[in-house]
Amino acid sequence: MIKHRVRTVVLSAFVAAGSLSLGTAAIGQTALNDVLEEGISANQIAQESQARVNEIVDETDKIVTEYKNVLKTVDGLKVYNAQMERSIERQMQAMEELTANIKNVTNIKRQVEPLLSRMVDGLEVFINNDLPFLKEERLAGLDRVKDLMTNPDIDASERFRTVFELYQVESDYGGVFQSYQQTMDIDGVERFVDMLMVGRVALLYQTTDGETSGAYNKKTGQFEEVDQATYQKSINTAIRMANAKAPQNTLLLLPIMAPETAQ
Repeated sequence: MIKHRVRTVVLSAFVAAGSLSLGTAAIGQTALNDVLEEGISANQIAQESQARVNEIVDETDKIVTEYKNVLKTVDGLKVYNAQMERSIERQMQAMEELTANIKNVTNIKRQVEPLLSRMVDGLEVFINNDLPFLKEERLAGLDRVKDLMTNPDIDASERFRTVFELYQVESDYGGVFQSYQQTMDIDGVERFVDMLMVGRVALLYQTTDGETSGAYNKKTGQFEEVDQATYQKSINTAIRMANAKAPQNTLLLLPIMAPETAQ
């Protein structure tokens, strides 16, 4: 009876010990799982935090890059603005000079108009007192210039150019050696003649039949007949030379008046 009780007590103790061991193991397993879960959770949190950090870093890099680009743009704009300021300054100077020139042009125009009028009047007097070669043609050109002087649609520069062109034409006549035809009153009869212009040195004529020759006398302002025996052949040859129908190296005797001292 006593042994049986002892065994029962020992067995009960063993069972109790086993139960205690199993309970302890179960508790330990639960604690380990909790630790693992906490670790996994912490790892996930760390990964999420790192991803967020990476995003922040990327965003920061972008902001820094954009900032640097903005700084470059600002520097470029500063240089551009400086250039524009210099350009505007030069344009302002040019505008001031242009304004001054416009004022000067206005003053010059006021002086040019009377000058051109005096030049045209002087040219008319000159043509009327000059050798009467191509007189109708020259006076017609002068009339055209006079018309321009009173035309409001023609500016001063065009008038100036036209007057000087006419002066140039008149100047060029001084070196002209040419022949042209016209009618002339000879002894009350209209005759067709060949005119010979030797610059402004002489103006000669000869009828187309060669019977009458003459020269313009500056003193009397009239055409006068010359000696046919002396000048008929020479004048005829000179007219042919002017028309390129005779050699240019021929020595001629022409009725040319001696030059006079200008008054």
